[in-house]
Amino acid sequence: YIGYFQAFTNTYAPARYLRQLYDSILKENGVVGISVATRPDCLPDDILDMLGEINRETYLWVELGLQTLHQSTARLMNLGYDGSDFVQALKALRQRGIRVCPHIILGLPGETYDMMMETARALSLLDIQGIKMHLLHVMRETNLALMYERGEFELLTQDEYVSLVVDILEILPPPVVIHRVTGDSPREALIGPEWSLRKWEVLNGIDKELLRRDTWQGKLFNG
Repeated sequence: YIGYFQAFTNTYAPARYLRQLYDSILKENGVVGISVATRPDCLPDDILDMLGEINRETYLWVELGLQTLHQSTARLMNLGYDGSDFVQALKALRQRGIRVCPHIILGLPGETYDMMMETARALSLLDIQGIKMHLLHVMRETNLALMYERGEFELLTQDEYVSLVVDILEILPPPVVIHRVTGDSPREALIGPEWSLRKWEVLNGIDKELLRRDTWQGKLFNG
C-alpha cells in the first residue's frame, strides 16, 4: 500500500508534526511508501528537507497542485499562486530527488484549447515524473457555481474532454506516469458536468479514442 495524504494541503503544519503523521502511516503493515498532495506555496525549506529525508528512506511522491500555467486564470480562480511558484517548488523538490506529480484542471473558465495545451506542453518539457488530469467540476455553494449560473463560461462536453486528454497524452514523455485522467464528485453536490459521474464511460472513451487514432502516450512528444 501507499499511504495517500490527499485532501487539502498536506504540508501546512510544522515539519516535526508532519513527520509524526507520515511516520505513523509508514509504520503500518504493508505500507511501502506515501504520496503527499500539497500546494507550491506551502513548501518552506524545513518541509522540503524533511521530505528529502523521507525520500531517502522510503518510496515518496509529492503531488503538486498546478491546475494551469496561465497567470490570468490563476488570478480568476483565486489560487493564491502562479506558474512561477510551481516551477520554483518543482525545482526544489527535484533537487532532493523527490518524484513530482503535477495536477492540472481542464476546462477552467476563460481557457481555450490552445491555453490548456500550452500548460500541458510546458509540463512535458519540465522535470516531472507523473501527472494527474482532472476535468472542471462545478460544485454547489461555490463562487464558481455563481459564475456558471451567470453564464460566464461553459463546461466541456464528454467528447471534448476525451479528445483533449488524448491530445495531451500524445505530447507527454513516455516515462511520465499517468496517475489520473478523470475524476468524479459527490452527486448531491455536483452541478455539472453530469457526464463526469459516468466515470467508466469516460475511461472507455479515452481507450477508444487512442485506438481510433492509432496513437499512444508520447507519440508526438518533442522534447
